[in-house]
Amino acid sequence: MKEVLNVYATKSNGNNNGNGVLNSENKLLIKDAIFIRNKGNLVKVKFKDIFWLKGDGNYTTLVTRSHVFSLRNILKEFETVLPEDDFLRIHKSYIVRINEINTINPREVTVGKDVIPVGRTYFQNLINGINKLGTGNGE
Repeated sequence: MKEVLNVYATKSNGNNNGNGVLNSENKLLIKDAIFIRNKGNLVKVKFKDIFWLKGDGNYTTLVTRSHVFSLRNILKEFETVLPEDDFLRIHKSYIVRINEINTINPREVTVGKDVIPVGRTYFQNLINGINKLGTGNGE
C-alpha cells in the first residue's frame, strides 16, 4: 500500500509542474480571513472581527462584530483554521478571541457584552497566558 501511495504522490496532476497530487503545502491567497457559507454565498469573515465561537454538536455559532452566523461545521474544524496566537479554547464548546476578553474569573470571561463559561480544565491555560498585576483586595 505504501508503494501505491508513493507512486500516486509523485505523479503529475496534469499541469506538468512536477508537484504531486498529495502535495500538503497550502498556499493561501487570503491569510487574515476565512470564507463561510451564508445563504448560498461565501462570505469573508476577517479574524480580527470574530469575537467568539460556540460549538453545539455538528453546528457552530460564530459571533462577529456585526453578524451572528450559524454554520454546519464542528468547532474542531474552526480550531484548526483559526490562528492559535489570536484564539484560545476556554471551554469544550467555546473558542474566544484573546484580545476581546474584558474580564476573567474562574467560571466565566466577558467578551464584549457576552458572558462565556470557562471550563475547569481550560482555566489554567488562560491564566498562564495573560499578564497579571497585583493581588489586591478589590472584591
